[in-house]
Amino acid sequence: MVRIAIGILILIILVGCPNFSRLGMSQIERGWSYYEDGEYDEAIDEFSSAIESDLDSLDHAEAFNGLGWCYGKIQELSTAVDDFSIAIEKDISIIDPYAGLTFVYSDIPQDQNAVDAATTLIQKDEFYFFGHDKDITVGDVRLVKAKSLCNLGNFVSALIEVRQLNPSFNCNVSTPDGREALLLEIERLRSII
Repeated sequence: MVRIAIGILILIILVGCPNFSRLGMSQIERGWSYYEDGEYDEAIDEFSSAIESDLDSLDHAEAFNGLGWCYGKIQELSTAVDDFSIAIEKDISIIDPYAGLTFVYSDIPQDQNAVDAATTLIQKDEFYFFGHDKDITVGDVRLVKAKSLCNLGNFVSALIEVRQLNPSFNCNVSTPDGREALLLEIERLRSII
């Protein structure tokens, strides 16, 4: 009877522990779990610890990718760029940093870099979605690319990106009214994608 009571007490303590669900996870898995819960400082700690604990790990690319997403969320944009770049340098097959770079470069703003990152991502995976936030897809990347192309004055290429998302949309981008219609369509798509 005492053993059962002790077992129940231990179970209550563990279930009441806020990190119970993260027991048994690797540091990188815990980092992503914190990221998904919006706990970016804790995620940064986990990703940083993963890098520091094993200097030769093949998981470093994923840890730096995680750091990039976290720093992007807390608006430390230059740090995010650095971490995404390191992730790509460590594993050229990793795709998520290109999406992150697209968003971060757009926010800085460095529009040509945003276009380049988006183009690379789309070439690597035209059906992309971010595994740690299913709301982030290739459609979001295309919209940021279109917006950056407009900022660069390349309305024809921006229209091509928009038409990937809404094939029925068309306008004459050689006119001010057409450019305004394109910008309005980008904003409309951003509200629904």
